[in-house]
Amino acid sequence: MIGYFLQNEVERVRLTKHDKELNKLIIENRKFWITNETLENILNKRDEYEIDTHPWTSWNELKAEWLEYRKPSNKESIIYFKEKDLLDIPVGFSEVATLPLLAFQVGKRSLLEYDPVHRHPIPYVIVKHGCKYFFILRETGSGELRLIGKKGMLGGHVGAEDIDSTSLNQTILNGLMRELYEEAAIDDSMINSIHLKGLIKGDEGVDCDHLGIVYQIDLNTNEIETQEDGVQKGVWIHEDELETHFDSFESWSKIAFTYLLRK
Repeated sequence: MIGYFLQNEVERVRLTKHDKELNKLIIENRKFWITNETLENILNKRDEYEIDTHPWTSWNELKAEWLEYRKPSNKESIIYFKEKDLLDIPVGFSEVATLPLLAFQVGKRSLLEYDPVHRHPIPYVIVKHGCKYFFILRETGSGELRLIGKKGMLGGHVGAEDIDSTSLNQTILNGLMRELYEEAAIDDSMINSIHLKGLIKGDEGVDCDHLGIVYQIDLNTNEIETQEDGVQKGVWIHEDELETHFDSFESWSKIAFTYLLRK
C-alpha cells in the first residue's frame, strides 16, 4: 500500500512539474502564439490534454487571448448552458412552443468559444415582410470566422446585460430584441408579431458551440438595413427564390428553410 501511494505521489509531482514547465513555455511565447500562430494549432495543442485539466485550461486561455486580439468584443460576457444539461434536446431541429427549463451561467465569450462542454444560446430570427425574408451576408469583418461568405439570419449571443433573473424566456427575448436593434435597427414599433418556432442543436463545426433558438417575426416595414459596414450586409429574398439561394445559406439557415420555410 505504501509503495502504491509513493508511486502515485511521484506521478503527481511529475505532472505538476510538467504543468509548471508548460505554463512557463506558454507565458514566454504568449505574444508569438497570439500574433503569429493559427487558431487551429492552438486548439490542437489544447486538445492534447483532458478537458478542464490545468494544461487544457492554460491553452484554452491562450485561445481566448487569440480571439480577443483579433476582435476585442470577444471579451463580452454571455450566458451559456452546460452540455450535460442539454442531453434531452435531440440533435437537429426540434419544433417547440415554449423553451425548456434550463439553468444558465455567465462567462467570457472568448473562453467559451470552441469549448466542447458548454453551449451558448443564440436567438436566431426569421425576419419576414410580406412575401420576402431578410438575410445577412457575413463579410470579412465578421466576428464569427467560420461563417464568413454565408447568408444567415439575424441574431447573436445573449449578454449578461440581457438577464432577467425570473425567466430564461425573457432573458432570451431581451437578447433577441437587443440584437435586432444593433444589427438592423429593428424596434418594437416595427414588429407585428413574434413567435418561437424551435431549437437547433448541431454536432459539427460552429454548431457544436451553440444552441439555436429560432423565432419568426413579421414586420410592418421593409425599411431596414444592417448596421455594421464591412461585417455584414442585408438582402431581401422573395419566398419563391429561397430555394435558389440554398447552397449559399449557413447551416442554420438551411435548417430553418428546410423545416419552416420550404413550400
